[in-house]
Amino acid sequence: MEPTRLIATLQDFILEKGFQHKRLQFNFVSKETLLEMNQTYLNHDTHTDIITFDYSTGNRLEAEFYISLWAIQESAKETGESVENELLRVISHGPLHCMGWEDKTETQKDKMRLEENAFINMFHVKHNPHV
Repeated sequence: MEPTRLIATLQDFILEKGFQHKRLQFNFVSKETLLEMNQTYLNHDTHTDIITFDYSTGNRLEAEFYISLWAIQESAKETGESVENELLRVISHGPLHCMGWEDKTETQKDKMRLEENAFINMFHVKHNPHV
């Protein structure tokens, strides 16, 4: 996955939703580090794939994201999804939270999943020369 293509797609996705990005920082950390962060900042004693620290104001997104590739690989195995698509899902998940999307209820999770899928599809369509 080429980083410049990923960034361009994420920027377009954010603009399409009526937002701008000020600064989005993606940090890839070990599963142990993310577990420790989850315990420290969210009081959750479970592994997770992403933690978002949102500093956005208005429609200008500014955030730090901490991502576990281990958790992404595990999710991909569990769902039968490719690691690439699962990574795209997580990369879109953080900014979606910053734009106000929630995933606490099943209905919210379903809506969030539709938005994540839209990002995945946007990435593949933009970068597939045969589409």
